[in-house]
Amino acid sequence: MNYSPNIFIKKYFKIIALIIVIFSAFISIYSLIQAVKWIERPFPGFLLYRNLIVAEVSLSHWTGYKGDLKSYDKIVDLDGRMISSADEVYSIVTNEPISTPINYTISRGNRLITLTIPTMKFELVDFLLIFGAVYFVGVVFLIIGILVYYLKPNLDSSKVFLMACFSIGFWFISIFDTQSTYSLYNIPFLGLVIAPAFFIHLAFVFPSKKKDHSIILFSYLLCFLLVILHKLYFNSQNIWVRAERLFWLYVLFSASIFLISIIITYLKSSFALDKQRAQVILVGSFMGFFLPALGAVILVLFRFSNLNNLAIPVIFFPISVAYAIVKHKLFDIDVIIKKTLVYGSLTGVVVGVFGLMVIAFNVAFANYGGWRNPLFFIILSVFLVIALNPLKNRIQDLIDLTFFRKRYDYRRTIEEMSSTLTSLLNLDEIADKVINSVEQTMFSNSVSLIILNESSGAYQIYATSGNPGGVSGPVIKEDCELISLLNRSKKEIFKEDLIADERYIVHKDELMKVFNNFNAALFIPLFFKEQLIGILSLGEKKSGLLYTSEDIKLLRILANQSAIAIENAFAYKLVEDYAKKLEGANKELRETQAQLIQSEKMSAVGQLAAGIAHEIRNPLNIIEGARYYLSQMISGENSKIIGEYLDYIKSEIDRTNRLIDNLLKFSKVGPQHFELVDINNILEDTLTLLRKQLSDNNIRLITNFNYQIPKIMGDLNQLWQVFINILINAIQAMPQYGELRIDTGLYYGNQDRIFISFKDTGLGIDEKDLPKIFNPFFTTKDIGTGLGLSISYKIVEEHKGRIIVSSEKGRGSIFILELPVSYSNKGGEDDREQKSLSS
Repeated sequence: MNYSPNIFIKKYFKIIALIIVIFSAFISIYSLIQAVKWIERPFPGFLLYRNLIVAEVSLSHWTGYKGDLKSYDKIVDLDGRMISSADEVYSIVTNEPISTPINYTISRGNRLITLTIPTMKFELVDFLLIFGAVYFVGVVFLIIGILVYYLKPNLDSSKVFLMACFSIGFWFISIFDTQSTYSLYNIPFLGLVIAPAFFIHLAFVFPSKKKDHSIILFSYLLCFLLVILHKLYFNSQNIWVRAERLFWLYVLFSASIFLISIIITYLKSSFALDKQRAQVILVGSFMGFFLPALGAVILVLFRFSNLNNLAIPVIFFPISVAYAIVKHKLFDIDVIIKKTLVYGSLTGVVVGVFGLMVIAFNVAFANYGGWRNPLFFIILSVFLVIALNPLKNRIQDLIDLTFFRKRYDYRRTIEEMSSTLTSLLNLDEIADKVINSVEQTMFSNSVSLIILNESSGAYQIYATSGNPGGVSGPVIKEDCELISLLNRSKKEIFKEDLIADERYIVHKDELMKVFNNFNAALFIPLFFKEQLIGILSLGEKKSGLLYTSEDIKLLRILANQSAIAIENAFAYKLVEDYAKKLEGANKELRETQAQLIQSEKMSAVGQLAAGIAHEIRNPLNIIEGARYYLSQMISGENSKIIGEYLDYIKSEIDRTNRLIDNLLKFSKVGPQHFELVDINNILEDTLTLLRKQLSDNNIRLITNFNYQIPKIMGDLNQLWQVFINILINAIQAMPQYGELRIDTGLYYGNQDRIFISFKDTGLGIDEKDLPKIFNPFFTTKDIGTGLGLSISYKIVEEHKGRIIVSSEKGRGSIFILELPVSYSNKGGEDDREQKSLSS
């Protein structure tokens, strides 16, 4: 049979819940006001329903109880007068003096019996025992049901639990009205009759859902039949009493169904959470539901009038169910037992000390008032202030060592592991230590360390139990809902949360898939400075038990220590890699500098070769001309020998010319490769190479790059060589300390030209030397070839730009490069300017 566990349409249930809240508040206040009116009022010594049937509640000192009046007896007449309603009985008794004997004719079964019962006053104690107890229980039911619903509004169990608490709470609160003022007529009976069906329904949706809901439908139909019987035969004593007894049997039936359902869940459920919930509810349902229902059936069947005595134990039932619904995880029976033992023992010790002190003072200070002497209270207060907390700690240590020794092993393991983690810098060793410690401490089926891979942005298994290091497996993407939840809550997430907590309902399927992929029952986040750097994944415990709150507390400590250790390992690896890269960069820089020096030398050689070739080729041409004319003029007997020598001279001249051609080819600059280049990027790359020289010379570098300037057409390698030459000259001009400022921007705002400015605070250039600085081989330094600025000038010139130099001896120099954005072959500025920097 297809029957939905949801009785009400979800979209309307919030309105229903609001109505329940308002009605509960109203009925609670109204019933209390009506009941208070009975205090100090004369009454018959028993209570009646509207149909004149004696109620099942009574007290031992009531005159009706003493007068052999039994529950379900029916009043026929009073002092010989026929009675038609319970209101009439109460009205007559109210007008009689207290203790006035009144003769009642009652119907008991098929007999009529006459009893004389004196009137009595309804005292405050009667009010508290008859009304107060059941009223308190009813208010507790209403409050608990409302709180559970508003804490967990999306759960089916909280909705059904609200309806169950409302129905039974309404009956408890207003039951006195059905036996006294009758202002609510018979409406409270509806709450009592339908409550068992709601509790049967609850058993099929919590702690685990059952598929067969035919029993739920049957329970509601049975409630409907009982309501009809109650209504139709309200004034028929025999049928109404039988229906009442049938109802209490139905209550016992619903309690039995609930209890059996909980036992089945405990024995057969594969979820540890369901088992623990069932264990908790089992205690509450047995003490607060089944036993009171069984007691009620016995009292009703044997016509005892003490039904009100069963109200207080009922309170255990809603509390246990509510706690299991709201606190769906970490319901630690062992923790509660431990605290109960600690504080129970502490109370016993304090009471014992108090008793001994009373005896001692009564003996020692018998003539001074004994324990009533003010000194007694002073000593007792001092004892409580000084000794209470240490005494509690000693008792807790004793109980821990006696009953919870395993918890001490947990704590010691975590402390040892924390001290070990602080000394490890290798990530593999850290992962191995974390996994082994958790596995040996928590006895989990599987433990995995999941770490963020910053290059891919995903969380991957780094190590797992039984296979540390080098593990491949599922990944958790950064946009996964699990990562979002961990970042928001910064707390652990249980697999059972997905079933029991409404926060995860929307993404339940996605999250469940992640848990299953990692064979996980629990995810513990690893945070370092608010960043989720990893996750600790734990499977189910091998024992089948749940993780306790103490387990989670220790795992959080472990997670914090692990996160710090992992981050330290990352930092150490980063420093180690950076050191290797820096060493490689330094080596490359040294090689590059050697290549630059060699390049300058080779460039100088090329220029020298070109000059020498020119000078040598002229005389060679003359020699060749002379050889030719001599070859035309020779004759005679020596002509052959002379011709051979002349041919030899020609051969050597040709060989020398070939050598000169090769030297001229060598002196020519290679082909240029023009492309769009970013001047700022080239400068940044250049400064990276020279960072060490700047640091060694204590030079403060200031850069003011305009990143909005356009790219230009240029040869990247040649421009890089220009910047290297200028910067090395600036560094060498500041051997001990100084300041180097580099600016880029548009040349006087012109969008077609840019500038690069190099300003140093070095030795400066003599005014007489400024015109010579771009000449090949000119230098005032002990090192270098004097070709750097000459080559730089030629490169800038070929880029259709120019170099502007300003310098002052002892103050520093400014080199400004002006370059066009676009390249043109039509020529450019060949001018060079040297300007003196005024003081």
